[in-house]
Amino acid sequence: MDFSKLKYISTDAPTTDELELLNESGIRIAQVIQARWIILGILAAYGVVPYVIFQHYSIDLSSISTLQCVFPVLAWCAMATYNAFFLYSYQSLANIRPLNQIQLLLDLLFVTVVIHFSGGAVSWFWPMYLVVTLESVLVMEKYSDTFAFALGASLAYGGLLQLEFYGIIPSVSMPFENLSLQKTLPYGVTKWAWVTLINMSVATIGVYLMKTIRLREEKLKRLVIKDNLTSLYNRAYFFFRLNSEIQRAKRYNRPLSLLIMDMDNFKRFNDRYGHLVGDQLLRELSNTVLSNIRYSAGKPSYELDIPCRYGGDEFAIILPETTSAQAVVVADRLRKEVNVKCGHEMMAHIHAATGSHPLEVPDVTVSVGVASFPEHASMTETLVKAADDAMYVSKRSEKNKVVVSETLTPPPGTSLLAEGVTRVSTVRE
Repeated sequence: MDFSKLKYISTDAPTTDELELLNESGIRIAQVIQARWIILGILAAYGVVPYVIFQHYSIDLSSISTLQCVFPVLAWCAMATYNAFFLYSYQSLANIRPLNQIQLLLDLLFVTVVIHFSGGAVSWFWPMYLVVTLESVLVMEKYSDTFAFALGASLAYGGLLQLEFYGIIPSVSMPFENLSLQKTLPYGVTKWAWVTLINMSVATIGVYLMKTIRLREEKLKRLVIKDNLTSLYNRAYFFFRLNSEIQRAKRYNRPLSLLIMDMDNFKRFNDRYGHLVGDQLLRELSNTVLSNIRYSAGKPSYELDIPCRYGGDEFAIILPETTSAQAVVVADRLRKEVNVKCGHEMMAHIHAATGSHPLEVPDVTVSVGVASFPEHASMTETLVKAADDAMYVSKRSEKNKVVVSETLTPPPGTSLLAEGVTRVSTVRE
């Protein structure tokens, strides 16, 4: 396995990011299910209260047939049934998107049935299509799905009006309404165009608002978990995520590795060129780290490896699904790339800061410590200490090396000892 070229991975065990996205989607679905119960309650009240009022005032309801009463009640019961099914099943399903699509299609069918049996062209219930459109904004990750359901509502309503106008299905008479409008083609076309326009407008506004909300949420999240200087994850998030990844590794019996990397002679560099140039060096090193980690292949994309700024000039990289042997390859490749790229990248920054060209390329090197779960530790603190101790072994010796926290037996016929890679034994937990 050429781990040095691996940028995207896929496993049958969900990543922490995937679990977080699934949880966020589940929360939105739960909110929509609760809102649907409220809507069902309002519709039930709307059916019962007017009937009681009309009976009290002795209004003739003979024009309302039994069919008009039975079908909406059946549709209401069907909607309540599948809403209850979704309530008790959505948390156990791994792929929520088809579930969302099914429930929204059933909502469109329910709304169309209610509209037909409440007058069709003269029905007051057409705004319920807007409710379905707003549901799709909340529960669907892809904004194109919202416009697809808005278009579906338009086609469903337009088809219903055409079927009623040509007598393919009988139109339903309603009291207090101008029944001739149901057979007036200009009115039907105008009503369909109006419903379509309003529904598409609601879809556009809903998508815009949801996109704005999600962008703001993402910015706020970045402010909380990202380091301002390097744009890597901060120390607090590092410990949160490392603990989560260790728990995930235990649950699914997966390997996990940790790299802790410290810049060599960073204080000397700051003293020579100034702290502003030193900050720029930290940014360049961070960019090098980001260019050497793995990302998910799906959408939305996210880092599979978790790069963090552990402290001043010290960095940590969490490598899920990575054995110690693979981590050594990653660490040594990163060490070499830092040494080659960062010094040359800093030439222009030094010239801009000092006004003179440096006589030689700054020697930028890092010392890296490697520790893995479960080989070297099974707890967050002990894994960090194992990697940190290994890194300090490199710092106290020749520097610019990768040090593994414990001697490992390489596979037959192979050697994990690359140039610049050494090992140090540590005591197990």
